[in-house]
Amino acid sequence: MRNRLIMVCLALVTASTAAWGGEGKCTWNTQECLDYMATKMKDSGWIGVELNIDDKGVMEVLKVVPGSPAEEGGMKPGDFLVAMNGLEFNDTNKEEIQKMRAESKPGHSVTYTVALAGENHELTLTLAAMPADVLARYIGEHMLEHASSAMSKEKAEAEPGS
Repeated sequence: MRNRLIMVCLALVTASTAAWGGEGKCTWNTQECLDYMATKMKDSGWIGVELNIDDKGVMEVLKVVPGSPAEEGGMKPGDFLVAMNGLEFNDTNKEEIQKMRAESKPGHSVTYTVALAGENHELTLTLAAMPADVLARYIGEHMLEHASSAMSKEKAEAEPGS
């Protein structure tokens, strides 16, 4: 099973930990979740790529947002993200990468190691603030998922035998 997401900011994984339970679903009420995401994400570093993440955690760049730090740094669709600031994306480095993402703010430089056609290349990106339209779209998509999840839970609890 493949997951598709927009990597709108570096701090998303860490900033969201308090809001999302182990299943990746937000455990707060809708307004709390909305407020938390808006506050945390508006000050987070943004690179501007759409990724495909497979079951094993391999991240492939599907799309690079025009004018984004990723485009300016030379990232291209078809690149595979291998490492961030020299730390490979794997379970061993997960906590350290999450900490690095949480500390990444607009104006900071981040070096990604990307693989393309079997060769690794380093690309240095200067993070930007997330554009308001991207922030609004991402939060809106999350809120739709949150509302859908909450309605499914309420329906299951209301059904006899639940």
